Formats: sequence, structure tokens, C-alpha cells
Amino acid sequence: MAVADKLSGGRLVSLPAEAGNIDAPVFEPEERWLRSAEPVLQQAAMWRWFGTRYEDPRLTTPHDKAGDYLYTDGGPYRADKVLHERFDGLVDAAVIDELVAHLRSEVGELWSSRPLDKTSS
Repeated sequence: MAVADKLSGGRLVSLPAEAGNIDAPVFEPEERWLRSAEPVLQQAAMWRWFGTRYEDPRLTTPHDKAGDYLYTDGGPYRADKVLHERFDGLVDAAVIDELVAHLRSEVGELWSSRPLDKTSS
């Protein structure tokens, strides 16, 4: 994923086993680990969490005749709101905001939900 490359300065960041089940179709980080992880690992875990639930609407979201997205599965979702709601209190707000800035630069402000059947493919 392009965002993951930018998060790590072009190097791959591997989450340790303590981070949670990274092979699960919908990733849920281990909160105890997340609180004490380095910021780059926190961002990688938050991105994995977010990326298993949300996607760029350009990928699969249908349009109406005017070219506006039709969010048929809920949404649109704002990355900043979603990430802060989930991770405030676990991760420093500045670390979350840095991830949000990366997501905005790659996709923009609005995201669509990722159908569960897509996460297992």
C-alpha cells in the first residue's frame, strides 16, 4: 500500500506478534502493546486497522450521473474522526494526526467502508 510505504520512509514495517493477529481479515491491535509501541509501529498498526475497514472510494464506490459517490454501505467516513474515536487515549494525538495527514495526501478526506468479503481476498 502506498500509504504504508510513506509511513515507514520507504522501508517495510513489520508488526510484531504482540501487536495482534495481523493475519485476521479485520485487524484488531492489542491495546496494551499499542500504548507502549514506538510511534512508527503505532501508525503501522492503526493503518492496518483502518485499511481492513475502509478504502479509497475510487476503488469500488459507485457514482451517480453527476459523478458523486453513492455510499451504499454507509459513509462517507472521515479518517481523522474514525481514527481519533478509536485510538484517542491509546496513542498520542500527534501520532494519529500524522497518520491522518498521510491518508489525506494519498486519498483525500473521505473514505468508504470496505466490504468484509474484500478483506479475505
